[in-house]
Amino acid sequence: MDRPGAMSLADVVSEIRRRLAEQHRVVPEYVIRDAVEAALHRRFPQTPPAGLLVPMAVADELIDGFCAGATATDEDDATMPAVLSGEETGRLMTALGLAVHVAAFNLDRDRLHVAQILNGAAAALVALGAAARAAHADGTSAVLLSPATLRTVRTTVTGVLQGIESRGWQAQHLDHDATTGLLTGVLTMLGAVP
Repeated sequence: MDRPGAMSLADVVSEIRRRLAEQHRVVPEYVIRDAVEAALHRRFPQTPPAGLLVPMAVADELIDGFCAGATATDEDDATMPAVLSGEETGRLMTALGLAVHVAAFNLDRDRLHVAQILNGAAAALVALGAAARAAHADGTSAVLLSPATLRTVRTTVTGVLQGIESRGWQAQHLDHDATTGLLTGVLTMLGAVP
């Protein structure tokens, strides 16, 4: 920290990286830096972000804002593993693929949020693939998902919906109702899973 009551751009970026790492979210530093610089430029258009000492209230708001969702997690102990049918697994894979598509399409708009979505979708797809393979090896179509995977899927799908509905993400090339319907349907399905 450069002086009490203020943080440098590097300090803000470091704190965001630290908090995201605590949640096992790996986001490249340049993605965080770009997002923070863009936010600071909107707030302080006359001052180059690299030379700005960010007031603590603004720094806290930025850090909390960029890490929101990463700190709001379910307790794995409070979430039961889920057993999904083949059809439900297909819907889940479709939603995660759609999440990747929509997020990647908005990479130039909201890099930090997009990186979180892509990271979450990748982790969920890997876990889902492993679970589907294990189910196939057991001769069943019932796929067992861990509480951590369920939490990751919920966070990822919710993040895409937030991007579309409140962060100005572009998805005009997709049917809005069908896209939000699929994503909300998956959240409903996961909420209904015992």
